[in-house]
Amino acid sequence: MNKNYRKLFISAAAVSASAFLFFSCSSLMQLTSLTADIAGEMGLVDQNIASSISSSSSAIGRAAEVITPEQEYYIGRAVAGTVLERYKIYSSPDAQNYLNKICAALTVNSEKPVLYKGYYVAILDSDEINAFASSGGHIMITRGLLQCTESEDAVAAVIAHEVSHIQLQHSVKAIKTNRATAAIVQTASATLITASGGDSDTAALTDALDDTVNDIISSLVDSGYSKTQEFDADRKALELMAGAGYDPNAMNDMLLLLQEKSKGKVKGFSRTHPSPESRIKNLKKEYAKYSGYTDQEIRRARFEEEKASLQAL
Repeated sequence: MNKNYRKLFISAAAVSASAFLFFSCSSLMQLTSLTADIAGEMGLVDQNIASSISSSSSAIGRAAEVITPEQEYYIGRAVAGTVLERYKIYSSPDAQNYLNKICAALTVNSEKPVLYKGYYVAILDSDEINAFASSGGHIMITRGLLQCTESEDAVAAVIAHEVSHIQLQHSVKAIKTNRATAAIVQTASATLITASGGDSDTAALTDALDDTVNDIISSLVDSGYSKTQEFDADRKALELMAGAGYDPNAMNDMLLLLQEKSKGKVKGFSRTHPSPESRIKNLKKEYAKYSGYTDQEIRRARFEEEKASLQAL
């Protein structure tokens, strides 16, 4: 193949791959990837160019894929596994059963009452004040945070916030964003290699560009969700609480308590969540939507009964 035609062909492929990022399906990208691999093996194009286009097309294909409920679960399990590398599960069957009953009450009448393998709340053996949620229904709350609660409604506020992250698909959206970023970076790499004729120095440069894509799992565990996602989860949590008969105002009580407990701390909750002050301010007008609430004696009695298992954590 004429050298100029070969460059033109590869440049067109790279540009087409970039354009199809928003307009094509993953199967087309798989075809582009296969074509580039064959062209490289036949010697029609430089192997560095073929490999780069193949990787770019595959990345775009992944970005276009729909994440299924099963995949959500296994992605979430991977995130949970990363959390459990740092924290141990605390064994307290009574407390854990109590938390999962509250979770069931919050989710049964929600928009997503059923997940691939259901919702599950676990207790982390740490005095740190923190909580995590990952796709597929995984919720993890530290002993330290549970010991701060003073009512069942406060416990429900904590769980409802984490359930909201799951129902709003925050970790899945983060993964999709990460895939799109990878696709853009790899497509840019393919175009750069094509323009340079596939020399090894440029290939090394684009490898370094690919390394700038952050590991989404570590990011979720170390930094938590974005401030916008945290605020959205707070608002959704009030809706879940009201739907289950809990007092949404308990969220404000819980945040005030966390504001006091987290003063001067940079670990745990303070690292993975916005400040309680900012969350309180963001929710200030939301409580008016749920002003018709009246307390229920049965919950207070139930919490007192379960308080021993929570406070003994």
